[in-house]
Amino acid sequence: MTLRNELQSLKTTAKRIARARRIAHHEALDLIARKLRQPHWNALVAAWETGWRPEGDAVEALASAEKTIDPDVMAISILGIGQGVEEHGHIDGVPYTLEIDFEVVMWVEGRWAICVEHAPSKEPIIEIYDRSENNPILNTAFRSKALAICREAVERLRARIAADWPRRSTKPDAEGNAQHPLSKGVASRWYCLHCDGAFTASQMSENMWHCPKCSATPIDIFIAPFWKAA
Repeated sequence: MTLRNELQSLKTTAKRIARARRIAHHEALDLIARKLRQPHWNALVAAWETGWRPEGDAVEALASAEKTIDPDVMAISILGIGQGVEEHGHIDGVPYTLEIDFEVVMWVEGRWAICVEHAPSKEPIIEIYDRSENNPILNTAFRSKALAICREAVERLRARIAADWPRRSTKPDAEGNAQHPLSKGVASRWYCLHCDGAFTASQMSENMWHCPKCSATPIDIFIAPFWKAA
């Protein structure tokens, strides 16, 4: 493989990372460079042209940088019709079930459940069905571990959703414009039909196109407040 093709492969990887993580392409390039033990992308290119190549463990570290677009992410269905991924695990010996669909839900039947929606503005919801002292969800350390697992899962869900969106929906351009992932409109300012709020394209993309104020879904976000028309 030629130098140009090898570097192009890294650039392609950076594009996938940028879209899934909702960051600028140059940030993803620098991330790859750091994973390969170079301070930034330009330094990597300069070193490569003089014959430098990353060591084996650095290449393995690069693979970890793509975790937001690995098979565990792409296996998630985002139809929101109950066809998500179900996982099972243990926290301090306590078995749990975790489902990733259009939200993340972890539960122990008859005892407790945690729901984390994919809108970053939504706080996790913890429901406790058993108030006995031996219910582990009442323990702060256990609850923190459970929430950490849910947050990792919802990041995978967000990455899966972003992977299907146009690049301009995950990161505004230099003029501050972003593309709505559903309506395809492009603007630097967006309006929520639900709460009448106005927000920048950056605020919308960072919140997965849910309203940053009331968490209304993307179908309530519009390029202009047409409901105010006389």
